[in-house]
Amino acid sequence: MTAWTVQCGYAAYYANTVTVEADTLDDALDKAITAANEDASWKSLDHCGPTFIDSVTEGADADPWRDHVSALPVPERFTERGAIPLIAVIVDGGMVQDVTFENGPARVIVCDYDTEGADPAELDTDGNGDRYVRGDWSTEIPPSGG
Repeated sequence: MTAWTVQCGYAAYYANTVTVEADTLDDALDKAITAANEDASWKSLDHCGPTFIDSVTEGADADPWRDHVSALPVPERFTERGAIPLIAVIVDGGMVQDVTFENGPARVIVCDYDTEGADPAELDTDGNGDRYVRGDWSTEIPPSGG
């Protein structure tokens, strides 16, 4: 039998509750990360990773937690995990047979520009004004509000 030595660890986290003013939630979260990072009183000696948002609420000096979850939903890109990859597959004159995934979940959007016979109510329009059928082949879809 072979012996194995395995070091297991966990992240040590610190918190800093800051109050910022902004017009939108995304702007407020960007400003909160900047304000927290500029506060030298809680900087870690080691870099553990980027700053992320645990919880958020509206109002100055308000409690951002409600029943052990964020009072407002935290958009996916601000979470510890961050946004999962989005893969767009463009189809024109053909059909997607399959989309396979390796190494974890991904969001995959298929944009099929071969729209002949498609229900016009089901068509989306891109930035150039071209119409397409949008299909979602994702293995994981972000939660509502994320």
